[in-house]
Amino acid sequence: MELASPEAIHLLMMRAHSVPARGLRRGSAAGGRSGRGRRCQCGECKRCLEEARWDRIFAEKFADPTYYSRPLVQVRSPLTSL
Repeated sequence: MELASPEAIHLLMMRAHSVPARGLRRGSAAGGRSGRGRRCQCGECKRCLEEARWDRIFAEKFADPTYYSRPLVQVRSPLTSL
């Protein structure tokens, strides 16, 4: 069974090589985050408020030192003892 002709496959491969990858900027080292490492610190814009909200959520979640060391709840059927 042939899904595509060799000519069609060759044409698609040539197009794939000629289209630049999205997200990579020319001149950036290996697609690095040049200039995007710092965030706004104004505390008033929508993005700052959202980032502060998530920072609070993660701080509350990970502030409990026993969060990951809690014993697991054993859920068993009462019929297993029979």
